[in-house]
Amino acid sequence: MVNLRVCALECEALRALLQERGAQCLVLDCRSFFSFNAAHIRGSCNVRLSTIVRRRAKGALALEHVVPNEELRARLRQGLFHTVVLLDERSADLEAPKRDSTMLLALGTLCREARGARICFLKGEWHRGAGPGGPAEGTGEPGRVAPRRAPGSRAGSPRCAPRPGRALTSPRSAPAGGYEAFASACSELCTKPAAPAGLSLPLSASPAPGSADSGCSSCGTPLYDQGGPVEILPFLYLGSAYHASRKDMLDALGITALINVSANCPNHFEGHYQYKSIPVEDNHKADISSWFNEAIDFIDSVKNEGGRVFVHCQAGISRSATICLAYLMRTNRVKLDEAFEFVKQRRSIISPNFSFMGQLLQFESQVLAPNCSAEAGSPAMAVLDRGASTTTVFNFPVSIPVHTTSSALSYLQSPITTSPSC
Repeated sequence: MVNLRVCALECEALRALLQERGAQCLVLDCRSFFSFNAAHIRGSCNVRLSTIVRRRAKGALALEHVVPNEELRARLRQGLFHTVVLLDERSADLEAPKRDSTMLLALGTLCREARGARICFLKGEWHRGAGPGGPAEGTGEPGRVAPRRAPGSRAGSPRCAPRPGRALTSPRSAPAGGYEAFASACSELCTKPAAPAGLSLPLSASPAPGSADSGCSSCGTPLYDQGGPVEILPFLYLGSAYHASRKDMLDALGITALINVSANCPNHFEGHYQYKSIPVEDNHKADISSWFNEAIDFIDSVKNEGGRVFVHCQAGISRSATICLAYLMRTNRVKLDEAFEFVKQRRSIISPNFSFMGQLLQFESQVLAPNCSAEAGSPAMAVLDRGASTTTVFNFPVSIPVHTTSSALSYLQSPITTSPSC
């Protein structure tokens, strides 16, 4: 049953609200991490609930899960938001989402705890057929006319049955709602989908002006040194030690701090940038997870000061990629496979070693259910949540050699067959 406190809001009404009272309107986007980062309403916040949290919630989530940002949560509890609007990908009404969907669980929490705020969901509309050039009535497709019933035939008779492969038609097309409808009607208030940002500067045989000598030349430049640092988030970049030696690249991207995830790569420009060193080797015995929280806090501190962080190791493949994955997992509450695919789309050669992947899996079980029972943080529960058999549980980090055999997790496969220390 839909709570009477929840009201429907049309796209045009949300447009007016954002333009006139934007500071008093909190927009919560309940779509996936991928969808939100591809494009979203400007100023909106992404709500993501892990499988563990959703299963243990039993319809009663804490506000911390819905609004992780402490400042926004405090403003909400103080009644400083006039309206809170929730939306998903395309639901036109509250009958469409499943009962355990992120949007319905979030709505229930807000109705209990967001005092003084009007709680709304972004509704959709039924679109009827248009005239020439528009969708034909009953089809929703430009210029296509729905088949007419044969004279004298009755509904449901064999003569009225659709031909194989043809969908049943209706006087009205399916409703359009959520972000899909808003982006179509108010695209100027949404971020534009764009390819992941990066930087490509010419590789010269001699060091670039103002840069350290990396020992690399344009002839036979390794794949991991080609191009430039890639943007993971607007304030977080990933690349190699060579990129870290190119001051022109760093300055062009507005980098203010670097995380050096290696024991032997030098910090070339300590007088110009803030450095954080994580002396970890790229092998199966290294405990990189003990540095996760320290690295995440460093990135957040630079971000809060308006700066940008460049994370690198030797090749930008294993160690530095692991740190970026850990940051995405904790701050965005996403699973390892989601974070891995997100980073891989931006730097295709990432391949954390097997032990690092094990440590990330253990970290996943910890960050996705911070307020649940102790069992939620165990490796056994991590396996349960992936729907796998629990006859064997690995206690990560593991100290076993790296193998190239197939794995049940496709994202563990290395995109390269051989690599140097990463």
